[in-house]
Amino acid sequence: MIYCLLAALVLLSLASYGLCGRDFFAPATMLCLAFTFSCACALYNLSRWQLELAPRTVGVILGAVSITVGTNVWAHGCFQRVRVPAWSGRESPVPVWVSAVILLALGAVLVVMLEQIRRIGGGGSLANAMVIFRAKNAYGIQLSDQLPGWVRQLLNGSAVVAFLYLFHLIRFGRRMGKTNLVLNLLILAACVAVSLLTGGRFSAMTMGVAGAVLWYMLRSGGPRGWKLGTLLRVMAAALAVLYGFYAVKTLVGRQSEETLVEYITHYAGGGIPGLDLYLKDPPAPSGIWGKETFYSLNNGLRKLGLLDIPYYYIHHEFRQSGGTSIGNIYTALRDYHYDFGMAGMVLLHTLFSAVFSFWYEYQKKCRSHLGILIWAMVYYCVVFYPISNSFFASVVSFGFVIRLGLLVLLYFVLIQKKGDPPCRNSL
Repeated sequence: MIYCLLAALVLLSLASYGLCGRDFFAPATMLCLAFTFSCACALYNLSRWQLELAPRTVGVILGAVSITVGTNVWAHGCFQRVRVPAWSGRESPVPVWVSAVILLALGAVLVVMLEQIRRIGGGGSLANAMVIFRAKNAYGIQLSDQLPGWVRQLLNGSAVVAFLYLFHLIRFGRRMGKTNLVLNLLILAACVAVSLLTGGRFSAMTMGVAGAVLWYMLRSGGPRGWKLGTLLRVMAAALAVLYGFYAVKTLVGRQSEETLVEYITHYAGGGIPGLDLYLKDPPAPSGIWGKETFYSLNNGLRKLGLLDIPYYYIHHEFRQSGGTSIGNIYTALRDYHYDFGMAGMVLLHTLFSAVFSFWYEYQKKCRSHLGILIWAMVYYCVVFYPISNSFFASVVSFGFVIRLGLLVLLYFVLIQKKGDPPCRNSL
């Protein structure tokens, strides 16, 4: 069945590419490519995992991807006939002195994070402290082992600065002074370091995705500007990001003896067999509405006293296949199904497809730079869909609203020229 799934995904990828304007970054095409890559990674581990996908699993995945393709084709067709006024704002690079102040502030955040790692992870080497810190902070239920709220807000600020300066580098890099360019690169390096010190690589990966989207929509000339050489450079950059994901595993508290290819294919390919094993043997219902699907929203409502639930974290059960662990990586579909059943899964996936498809097609017409920046900040939800539920579990949250507000504020204060009226299409 996995060969049938891979073949069907390849065909859907080609169909989506053609029907959505020959655009690799159209949400449907990217989702097809992401599932194709995940399926190929699972196939690489076929003998080790002894995979036997059930027809139901294949049907669920292909059905979900087909919904996204159909929705994106519909959105593409709608915006072919709709005129959207183009954005016409003016922008200027961030002043050098402001970038210098931001770099110093990020240095302070790095120091704060190192102190928190020592507090929660104990003494010894940084690598050992990171292992303990990650275990307690990510999976512990003791509030004393969690990062304080004010530190989390510093991390929110660091993440926003990362996206803003990715935009800044791509938008103004060719005409920046040398000092400003160096400061820009140092700020991005500091933001990556801060994200890695949280014990995970997901934030750094989202930065990589955002950088690709910003480059594509601001510099590449769009679908018509793509040639074979461009595609090869993008593939090389993607491989470099995957190698970086592997290279820093020890720094973020991960221990593994797997080779580079085994490690990457384990992560990227685990979602499909994980979903299959989940559908064959789902865990008992939690009793909490939207426990996994709307994790961050539920947690925010709990903190505000609007939802009477205990503190909890999402820690999917680990699965084994062929006597070998495939981890606890699942597609986003798993969370939807666990909380709301098959009908709810279809509804939520359709909503996800509609939001991203229509938003993307609108933004391609409007070309608002702030809108492109916000789009780049959430595009990872499409790329990592075969691995996790990022949109409803993270973007639909109070924390994202805070990040969005800070991003918009910094953009208008630091980049958009004063005196320009805010564009009604800026978002």
